[in-house]
Amino acid sequence: MALRDLLAEAQGRSEFVITVVADVRGFSTFSKHHESTDIGMFIKRFYMRLMDDYFKEAGFFKTKGDGVLMTFPYSEANLKERANYVISSCLQCLIEFPEICAGDPMINFKTPENIGFGIARGTACCLYADDEIIDYSGHLLNLASRLMDMARPSGIVIDGNFMHEIIPEELRPSFKRADVYIRSISEEKPFGIFYLEDYVRISEAFLTPMSEEKWHTIYKTLKMQELAGFGNFSIHLPVEPKPGTEIKVAMIYPKMVKKRAVKGYRTHRVFKDFEYHNEAHESKITLDLKDSYAYLTRIGLKKVTPVQFKIQYVPARAVS
Repeated sequence: MALRDLLAEAQGRSEFVITVVADVRGFSTFSKHHESTDIGMFIKRFYMRLMDDYFKEAGFFKTKGDGVLMTFPYSEANLKERANYVISSCLQCLIEFPEICAGDPMINFKTPENIGFGIARGTACCLYADDEIIDYSGHLLNLASRLMDMARPSGIVIDGNFMHEIIPEELRPSFKRADVYIRSISEEKPFGIFYLEDYVRISEAFLTPMSEEKWHTIYKTLKMQELAGFGNFSIHLPVEPKPGTEIKVAMIYPKMVKKRAVKGYRTHRVFKDFEYHNEAHESKITLDLKDSYAYLTRIGLKKVTPVQFKIQYVPARAVS
């Protein structure tokens, strides 16, 4: 039946569902370096693998560009069983994703290696006609999408209201709890989540209430050979920080696997070896680079590799 005919007969009902939103990481970079036919073939095979090998029991499957939306209806009787299936399937897909197209005769080119999942459960509106589901809508889908956006550089983020005891017992130690702030959902009050600790790095942007003071950000980039020449390095702050507020420093560099950079991915590492000074009305932070240089050398960064330092703070007055 054509969509127009289905819509003419459509009705809505509320359902208990586990909603999963998945997104291929690095797809934009992949798209820039491959022909449209290769891109289309990868997306086709990716969707087929998800349906055939990982999420056969999805009640609804909707493509979203380089990602998918899936729903899994549940009841009082089968909630834990459904949760076990969904989370275990996401984890299996995450682990195997770098080789998801291995052995496929149509995929003779390098494909993206990371995927992110957002998972939420609750009620959603199901639009249906006869026995055919047309679509789902509601707050739950938006939440799952926002959680997926946190799952970077890859991994799984679960709504805190999913409840810890509903996560499969053997997988609970792998998930860490955190309080975050989510645009359009929970901008002022902390919102609980569970995230797969070995994969997900929660961005600082999600850790600060969105209604609070504006943070000012400064970036400074040094090549590895420059880091070697500085024991300490000072960065000027155009406006002094607001008294009593925190200064955050992050070190950003290429993601390394077996001493090789993973193209298109960067690692954000909290940098704590710094001091703040305010002398003669001049504000600056001084970075102690010795330990970081040794670490970056050990994991394989080359002399010409750029390393970026990101400084965030709340200024005492507006920055012009």
